Amino acid sequence: MNEEQLRIIDNIRNAVNDLYDKLEVELYEKKDAVKVTYKKVNPTELVSENLEYIAKGLNQLKSGEV
Repeated sequence: MNEEQLRIIDNIRNAVNDLYDKLEVELYEKKDAVKVTYKKVNPTELVSENLEYIAKGLNQLKSGEV
C-alpha cells in the first residue's frame, strides 16, 4: 500500500474510534405497559459487532493480509 492509502485507512480508523467514543453513553428505552418504565440501553452494544468487524478489516488492510 502507498502512503496515501495508509493515511486514508488511519483516518477511517480514527473516525471509527471517535464514533465508538460518542456512542459510549447510557440511554433509556421507554417500556409501555400499565406502568411506564424505562430500561437502560447502551447504544455501543447495538453496534459493537459492526465496529469490531470494520476495525479488523482495516487492520488486515494495513498489515497487507488482504
